[in-house]
Amino acid sequence: METFQDESKCNQLLTKSENDLKTEEDKRKAQREALTEEGYNGLKIREVMLERLQKQTRIFVKEYLGEPDRIIYSGDGDVLVYTRPISIYEPGAEPDEEIYIFFKRNLVRTVNVVKPASVRAQGFSWGKWLKGSKKNQNEQKGSDQLEEK
Repeated sequence: METFQDESKCNQLLTKSENDLKTEEDKRKAQREALTEEGYNGLKIREVMLERLQKQTRIFVKEYLGEPDRIIYSGDGDVLVYTRPISIYEPGAEPDEEIYIFFKRNLVRTVNVVKPASVRAQGFSWGKWLKGSKKNQNEQKGSDQLEEK
């Protein structure tokens, strides 16, 4: 218990435990907030990045994007996962959340980009479309029949 009497050691322990409790979402948010203008200007345009990565080798991808944040190994191939900000849709847009690069026989097979949450919320969704339909509104009222107005 003597270690907790030392204030500096106690503060170090608390900051370490706070960092351990942060979720991946909090860590990504902190990375985006820490992104300076210089770092933002260094982000790649999504379309250009996708064209350059097609049919490339693992070595090229690691040189072009840097070391991945996570690697997923499977029997069919490997997946490099980048969760840090690497690409944007256009200048002035938010950075993409995640990039998944699928390899087969050491060549890029597909590249999946997870767009920022703000962009995903704007897009078309069957759930949003059905939520506004007359049938769904009547079901919420408890009616079985569709009312025509």
